[in-house]
Amino acid sequence: MTDPVLGLETAQLTVEPGGQVRAEFTVLNPGTIVESYTLDVVGEQPIPWAEVLPPVLSVYPQQQETATVVFNPPAGPTGPGGTVPFGIRAKSQVDPSSSAVVEGQLEIGQVFGLQAKLTPVTSSGRWRGLHTIQFSNWGNAPARLRIVASDPDQALGFLIRPEVVDVPLGATVTARIKARTRKPVLRGSNSRLPFKVVGEPDPPRPVGTPEVPGADPGRPAVDGAFTQKPILSRGVVMAATVAGAALIGVLVFALTRGGPAVTPTGDGVTVPAKPVLTATTAGPAAITLEWELLRNVDSYTLQYIDPLSGRTNKTEPGLDVQQNAKNVDKLASATKYCFKLRAINGKLAGPESEPACATTAKAAPTPSGSPTPGASTSGGPTSGGPTQGGPTSGGATSGGPTGAPTSGPPSSAGPTTGPDSPAFAAGQWIALVDSYPAGSGVAEQTARDLAAQLKAGGVAAQVLNAAGQYPGLTNAARQPLRDAWVVYVGPVGAADQAATLCRSEAVRKVRSGAACIAFQPAEAPN
Repeated sequence: MTDPVLGLETAQLTVEPGGQVRAEFTVLNPGTIVESYTLDVVGEQPIPWAEVLPPVLSVYPQQQETATVVFNPPAGPTGPGGTVPFGIRAKSQVDPSSSAVVEGQLEIGQVFGLQAKLTPVTSSGRWRGLHTIQFSNWGNAPARLRIVASDPDQALGFLIRPEVVDVPLGATVTARIKARTRKPVLRGSNSRLPFKVVGEPDPPRPVGTPEVPGADPGRPAVDGAFTQKPILSRGVVMAATVAGAALIGVLVFALTRGGPAVTPTGDGVTVPAKPVLTATTAGPAAITLEWELLRNVDSYTLQYIDPLSGRTNKTEPGLDVQQNAKNVDKLASATKYCFKLRAINGKLAGPESEPACATTAKAAPTPSGSPTPGASTSGGPTSGGPTQGGPTSGGATSGGPTGAPTSGPPSSAGPTTGPDSPAFAAGQWIALVDSYPAGSGVAEQTARDLAAQLKAGGVAAQVLNAAGQYPGLTNAARQPLRDAWVVYVGPVGAADQAATLCRSEAVRKVRSGAACIAFQPAEAPN
């Protein structure tokens, strides 16, 4: 069976929304029998407003017949716009595998239906007024507009954010306009300064394009006004008299404070970026927080986070915009603390930083006049126990041999091997995901829950009870870690391998603020 041959009279068609365009095409039957062909329109997307007349065409052998394709694109925002490729298909009813397609393009005129709304229409102030403009698109094509504001007397300056907006079909976008007077008035009456805001097409229309009479739906415009007030009104003069008395006190406070007040540097309309916060142990009762300064912000807000529940326990707003570090003191020793930071610009708050956590160092033991039973001291003999250098003042005791060392962990610290005290060989490295002081009461269960969550996410995490038995597992003072439950990954053969395991995406999904500090448990640090 031979495929039919199609010929389109005009391959490039043009029509306006709501209009109609027709094109004739021919169907040639190269076969030896009479054929009936089913005719339809195909395209990248369905074209329900296209029709072929007649839908079925009979053609004698070696003859051709003519049919017509009709396009009726609808008007309004639901209608298409721009270039629409199409194809006319003829399929044999005798042999469905025998078919042919002829292609063409339909150029549909774009209909702009842009509207602008200014809120408020009139603002007032001594220096500036704030407005919000909205653009709505009810046409059949998306639009990009450059917002331009002007006043006939050139008495105002304008700050527009953003200056260029994209308006999708059927959508509304918003921009902010700040109108500021160029010539403040000291005394006098209020004056009204009119201005106009126009959404100019971007890119601009070609030079020579005829202007649309009346309102141009492709170039929306709206009128507004700024009512300028004098700087010194009667109330201002009275307030200035009262403020004069307070000014001396403010100056004294500023001078005795040791530095000038910091002026906010934000523009009030841009959402600040996300800070990067780090926490470092600064002793048994303090943690140092550091962050990189951000641009276009007025201040910072610090949040104190519960390490177990993730809830915010305390919020400290108003950190100086020039401040990039803070020392948090009066903390409990050997306790984990977490913090978050966010930047503020006017009334806008930026995203919170990732949690930054640190554990305060363990407080040094306080000497006591009567040592704990069963423990020896390093400074002198005990009653009923051996000393480090010789017998007690009353003679050797029967409790054990003399000369027993007192440094290192006591025997009650726990076994050096077991499910919670695994043995490590020299050269093996682990990475600490998190640690919890054993004295908290829920440290062990918290550590095991975290390890179970990591294992469920495909991470080979383990738990150990650090009681001073690992010389290479140290705290910030480089002393063996004691009385803590540790969640870790490893062991592996190198420090960077352990850190890479800890910083994997699987770990971050469960513990975004993982410490990821690499240790060599079996060997003390140099």
